[in-house]
Amino acid sequence: MDTIIYFLIVLIIAAVPFLEYMTAIPVGIVFFSDISSTLTITAAIIGNWLTVFLLILLIDKIRAKIKNREKPKPEVVEDAAEEIVDAEPSVEDAPEEYAVEEEQSNMFSKQSQRARKYWDRFGLPGLAIIGTGLLSSHLTAALACSFGANRAYLTLWMTISLILWSIVYGALIHFGVIAIFG
Repeated sequence: MDTIIYFLIVLIIAAVPFLEYMTAIPVGIVFFSDISSTLTITAAIIGNWLTVFLLILLIDKIRAKIKNREKPKPEVVEDAAEEIVDAEPSVEDAPEEYAVEEEQSNMFSKQSQRARKYWDRFGLPGLAIIGTGLLSSHLTAALACSFGANRAYLTLWMTISLILWSIVYGALIHFGVIAIFG
């Protein structure tokens, strides 16, 4: 019974963005001695993969809705006065709160530019493997979706990357724990 509970705890930890397999595997191996390292790694892969897959589906659906949205037809304005009233405000008329959003978007654009550089240099496989290992699998999947990655191809490479990094990380933790406490 404890094994199932520990498996579910590792799975849930791995499903949380930015905790992912990087936190779930050490917690499972170090604190849950009733569960084997192989089972811990498997739970981390499943938990992380489920939320990454759901994120990819969600972003793909949002992207499809945006593409399929019909643009409103322009209305014919009969009077010049109505045309001036209906005109959109200029950038100079924007409130100061938009300046803060622009600064925040610059911060995210730097990370996005770095990810785009990996995308351009190594393609989707490189971004998936490098991003999952160095950043976060959720962030990597979201960035790849924003760059226009194919959903099936992205899911395949994120799966490969999650399995690869979880096994490598799990082996390092497992043998490190054995060397220290063995």
